[in-house]
Amino acid sequence: MSRSRSLLIATILALGLAACGSGEDGGGAEAGPPVTDRSFETFDGEQTSLRAFEGEPLVVNFWASWCPPCIAEMPEFEQVHLDRRDEVRFIGLNTQDDLAQAERLVEQTGVTYDLGLDPDGELFRDFEVIAMPSTYFVNAAGAVVHRHAGILSEERLQELIDEHLGADSGGS
Repeated sequence: MSRSRSLLIATILALGLAACGSGEDGGGAEAGPPVTDRSFETFDGEQTSLRAFEGEPLVVNFWASWCPPCIAEMPEFEQVHLDRRDEVRFIGLNTQDDLAQAERLVEQTGVTYDLGLDPDGELFRDFEVIAMPSTYFVNAAGAVVHRHAGILSEERLQELIDEHLGADSGGS
């Protein structure tokens, strides 16, 4: 690995860990901008976009195999996905990563929710991600209603879904 890539990864991890420590949330319950209509390839080789899921509330999580906090939260996301799959759809967007490493990590963690590829970071930039991992809550109308920078526990993820995507919130 080159020195510049190592430095870049270390910087991104430091930012991610700083955000993890703060548990910083961004955005409120009011609907924000619509999700990007940029298409991406799924791990199954299909082309789709987040707008293709309009009508379903989404939890969109940016992750990478080189991001320890991302790896740490994947089993928690899988458990919430299994608990809530009839209410909300989970989409993990693997960004700026080596596909073989990402696939190995998915196999190791047993993640079964939808996974997409963002090899050049285009979706990452569209969402203006500032820390890894980052999770976005998208209502059924396709608007970002909340974002969370940093790692999420199973309990906190459940709370954020209830707060921002639950029936009582009106999906906004």
